[in-house]
Amino acid sequence: MLILRRRAGQSFLIGSDVRVTIMVTKDKEVQIAIDAPKEVAVLRSELAYAMNANREAAQEESLPQELLAAFSMLAQEPPEGAQEKGEETPAPQGQDK
Repeated sequence: MLILRRRAGQSFLIGSDVRVTIMVTKDKEVQIAIDAPKEVAVLRSELAYAMNANREAAQEESLPQELLAAFSMLAQEPPEGAQEKGEETPAPQGQDK
C-alpha cells in the first residue's frame, strides 16, 4: 500500500490515465475529484462490497417452499389494527372486493 500526503489542490496519478485531485480537506473528511476514462469503473469500496454480496445472494438456492407459503399467507392477512380502527381492509391485488 502506498501512503501519500497531499494538500487541497494537489493531485496524483494512477497509471497514466487516472488523476485524483484533493479538492477540500476539513476536519477528518477529504473531498476528492477523480478524472478517469469512461471504461474505468470508480466505486466506493462499501458499494463494491454490497454489489458482491448481492451477486452472491442471488446465486444461492431459492427459498424453501414452506417459507414461500408463509409469505403468501402474510400477504393475505389484513394489516395489524386495521379492523380495530374501523379501516377497510384493502383487497389483494387482482381481486375485486
